[in-house]
Amino acid sequence: MKRRDVVILDLDGTLVDERGAVDEAFLAAARVVQDQAGVEANRFARTARVAAQRLWWKATWIDPLSDAFGISAWDGLSEDFTNAVPALDRLRAWLPSYRQAAWRLALGTVGVADTALAEAASSAYRQCRHQDVRLLPGATNLVGTLVHDRRLVLLTNGPGDGQRRKVESSGLLGLVPDVVISTEVGFAKPDRRAVSLAIERVGGQPDTAIMIGDTYDRDVLGALNCDVPAIWITGPVRPEHPAHPLVSPVMSTAEVLPVLHALENGGA
Repeated sequence: MKRRDVVILDLDGTLVDERGAVDEAFLAAARVVQDQAGVEANRFARTARVAAQRLWWKATWIDPLSDAFGISAWDGLSEDFTNAVPALDRLRAWLPSYRQAAWRLALGTVGVADTALAEAASSAYRQCRHQDVRLLPGATNLVGTLVHDRRLVLLTNGPGDGQRRKVESSGLLGLVPDVVISTEVGFAKPDRRAVSLAIERVGGQPDTAIMIGDTYDRDVLGALNCDVPAIWITGPVRPEHPAHPLVSPVMSTAEVLPVLHALENGGA
């Protein structure tokens, strides 16, 4: 395989611990409820997750938007979707009422009716959501090594305001020169336009690009739709997908660099 001078990097689950950040945000909200209403924090955090998901999917028009842009109920609880494409105008207008209803439902489920507490829980969640974004093991070395002689670009699905805050909070802002975000450009991985635009943004070509990501249905398929090879971060238990000559599975972000070098040297 020839040298890959354009490296397209996914963000959530590849470079940053998105799952952990969501957990911490729910716990921050739950601690407020525990302090003011005596509801055990872990119990309320679980209840709030269910309530948020329930109301998110109750709005049937959300489903196609969630799929098209890669957004979630967790995003709806914290982001304003600023600089989003017009297709998300309805969602953006709905978000304040969604957040109020979700936290009130969660409180009601545990027997608390308190509008002010619902607002306080919502505020705590939003404040914590991107306050301490943690890079995954190996992410600093991966980006710090590649930035010296490669063209890096972040390609991520999700709300632009939230994703940009993650990039800044994690310390990646000064290392990756460009970020392509689904809600700002109007399409998401695995749409081939997403990968093509990422390559274009850094002045590269598909035949010298590679995708690094943790989601097969988004990252890997997006790359394959453009005939771009992918290094797929599977986690310790690899999901079942047919082997493909352009896909190299690894268990963690820390394993990406040696596999990339091996691929370029013909050793993998």
